[in-house]
Parts: sequence; structure tokens; C-alpha cells
Amino acid sequence: MTKRKALSPYKKFAALSAAEKEAIYRDLDDPEVSTKARPLSVAMKKLWKRAKRKAGRPPVGRGAKRVLLSIERGLLDQADAYASRQKMTRSELFSRGVKAVLRRAG
Repeated sequence: MTKRKALSPYKKFAALSAAEKEAIYRDLDDPEVSTKARPLSVAMKKLWKRAKRKAGRPPVGRGAKRVLLSIERGLLDQADAYASRQKMTRSELFSRGVKAVLRRAG
């Protein structure tokens, strides 16, 4: 048995009849809507907080910290070229390098 993919909210709305859409429009245009409002539930607060959160990279380990490093330009060019060939970012290359040095140091 194959699973059906759930319709997106947009497609669900688009599939409604014109009368059903008009009823939804009338409900949303109600000037008294603020008098019917209730405080958010705990679950809705969690969803609201998640929706307001800025998109970004998920934390790895304890998260990331930006640092300012000075590095000779020629060495940086070599590092960037190597990272590009290896299909990794500059940050990943430097992180791997620091980890390797720390492993050797014991």
C-alpha cells in the first residue's frame, strides 16, 4: 500500500469551492476578531517562538563561536584552494586542522 502525501495548506485552500473560500475571507475580515482572541496555549507559544526564530545552522557540539584569525595571504589562498578541491568550507578545514594538532599533542 502506498502512502499519500499530505496536501499543503495552500493546495487545501485552493481545492475549496468559491463559497467556502468566501466564508473564510469573511471570518478573517471580522473587525471583532480581537475580542474573540485568547492567550496562547503552551503548545502555541512554543510554535510561535519557533516561527519567530531566525533560520540558521543547527548547532554542532556546543555551538559555534566566531574568531578573528590573522593568516598570511598566500597560505590562506592555498587553504581555500585545498578546501575547494576537497569540497569543504574554510571553517571545516581549519577545524579539522586544529583537531589534528590537538590529537597529536595528546
